[in-house]
Amino acid sequence: MEELIKDFLDEKVIDSLSALLSADGGENAFDSAAKIATAFGSGELKIGTEDEEKRLVTSFRRNLSLLVEKTWVEQYDVSLKEEVLYKLEKFCEAVLDGKWHDSYETFIKILNNVIYLMFGSQSRTPDFGEYALRIDPEFGIFCWYVRNLPETNDWSDEKSKAVESVAMFFLANY
Repeated sequence: MEELIKDFLDEKVIDSLSALLSADGGENAFDSAAKIATAFGSGELKIGTEDEEKRLVTSFRRNLSLLVEKTWVEQYDVSLKEEVLYKLEKFCEAVLDGKWHDSYETFIKILNNVIYLMFGSQSRTPDFGEYALRIDPEFGIFCWYVRNLPETNDWSDEKSKAVESVAMFFLANY
C-alpha cells in the first residue's frame, strides 16, 4: 500500500501525514491537515473560525448519516448501522462543545465501522487499501489516511481537531 499510494499522492502530501502525526499541535498540525485535505480535491479545509467549524461538523453529520442510511447491509449488520448513527450524533455534539480529544476514539471507531458497512469483511483484509485505491482513488486515499491514524492518542484538543477535520472534510464532501 505504501508504494501504491505514491502513484496517487504527491510526496508532499504523504510527508504531511507524518508531520501531522508528529506535530505538537496548533498551527503546524492545521497546516499539515490542510495539505492532506487537498488530496481529496473538494476545495480547501477551513476550520479557523467557529462558523467554519460548525459548517464542517454539520456537513459531515449530514453526509455521513445519508451514506450510512443508504448503505445496504446484511441483517446481522443492521444493529451496527444503528450504533454508528447514534455514535455519530453523540460525536458531533461533543466536538461542537470543543471535546475533540475526548471524542477521538469514538471517531476512529465510527470511521472504521463505516468503511466496514460499505465494503463488508473485505475492508478488514490486509490488501483492502490497495483495492480501495484501485476502485475509487479518493476513497482509497481516505482509507490510507484512516489506517495511519492511531486508535488512541494523548494529543491536545487542537491537534485532535486537526487530525479529525481531515477525515470529516473528506466525508462532508464525498
